[in-house]
Amino acid sequence: MTTPDSRNSPALLLYERSARLNCAVAPSSLLFLLLLLIAALAVLLIWLCNLPPPLSVLASLLVMIYAWIELRRLKAVRGHLSTRERRWFWRAGGLENREFHFAGELVLWSWLVVINARDRAGRRLRLVLARDMLAPQDWRRLQVALRYSR
Repeated sequence: MTTPDSRNSPALLLYERSARLNCAVAPSSLLFLLLLLIAALAVLLIWLCNLPPPLSVLASLLVMIYAWIELRRLKAVRGHLSTRERRWFWRAGGLENREFHFAGELVLWSWLVVINARDRAGRRLRLVLARDMLAPQDWRRLQVALRYSR
């Protein structure tokens, strides 16, 4: 009868591997449509509340400005997410790699990943990634890497 190795076994620690990942990230049409739907519902709710018309116009304008700012931010998400030797890197556009470490919560849903992190300089980095931003194989690899190598 054989027994499985203990997780604390030195032999197991020598052969432990880290996930290697290199994914191209593109803007998401799913998040774009979701944001437009939320903004439209917010404006509809404002008008259904029977507020005075000037207040409804002002509130609707604020919702549309916020949605426009978020849409610009969604279009700007473009880059590469990679790992090497248990270190995570984000390269936005044509800039250099920013090494980061996880800080705070990590959301891992079947269609959405939210990574809260900090880079070496202490600056906050939040990556909101939808399933359509990565190739299907990269999406699966990312979910596995986040689940097991964090």
